[in-house]
Amino acid sequence: MVQMKAIAIQRNKKRRSRLSWARWIGWLRPTFWSVLLGGSLFALYVGGQRLTSAPVFQVREIRWAGLHHLNETEMSARFRPVVGRNIFRVDIAQIQGALQANPWVKQAVVRKDFPDRLNIIVVERVPAVVEVESAQGPLLRDEAGEILERVGEASDRLGDGKAAGKLPRVIHYNPASYAKGLELASLLSRTLEKESIEPSLFLIDLADPEDLVVHFPEGVLHFGEGGYAERWERFLEIKEDLERRELTDREIDLRFERKVIVRGGFTPPRRGAGVVLAWPGMKEDRRGTQF
Repeated sequence: MVQMKAIAIQRNKKRRSRLSWARWIGWLRPTFWSVLLGGSLFALYVGGQRLTSAPVFQVREIRWAGLHHLNETEMSARFRPVVGRNIFRVDIAQIQGALQANPWVKQAVVRKDFPDRLNIIVVERVPAVVEVESAQGPLLRDEAGEILERVGEASDRLGDGKAAGKLPRVIHYNPASYAKGLELASLLSRTLEKESIEPSLFLIDLADPEDLVVHFPEGVLHFGEGGYAERWERFLEIKEDLERRELTDREIDLRFERKVIVRGGFTPPRRGAGVVLAWPGMKEDRRGTQF
């Protein structure tokens, strides 16, 4: 009996010893893996820092695409501080913000081309008209009405080699009628180009969205607020007759259906900053003619 108790006690000690070791191993195992994982991550971090700080990742070149009016040399000089910087530390959003602060830039996309190059794609705004009679001097505006620059501020040559003087001209800029003004300017320009006449021959008054007024050296045309193509064709049909009768300096109203009203005399636009117009003299004849 005593011997059996001794054997049982010895077995219990061995069992407790095994359980104790199992507990230690169970505690050490996750600790070991945690330390191993942490050490590996730290080693990767240190190695990554050394790798990304290597000279091979310093920006050596900026490549541009989409520049027409803007000068590549000048743009590269403006962003020269980026050259030599670690490409991983270059802030793309900051560069895009600086680019879009330029009134000529409509959109800019900056991409990192590893290991040492930045690619910048620019979409430029396209000048649509010259606004004359502005207090700031003649202004270039794009199709959205955004001001690009003053004409003559740097150069009146546009990126495609076209002179600003060849663009249609507007006065009394009005956002409510600007889109209609562009539509009318495009219509008139297409006709005049066929006769090798510059679009700067005419001047569109945007003051009243319900009546766009076009000033020509021969007179004034009232186009109203729509149906410009039909009304322009109606004017062209009587243009030769007006010239044959020497009916110049006339105010011509195209706003009525199936007829054109012609009155003698017209009021030219007020001569303001940047407006150089050689309009014929005023007529006192106010008699009206209908076609």
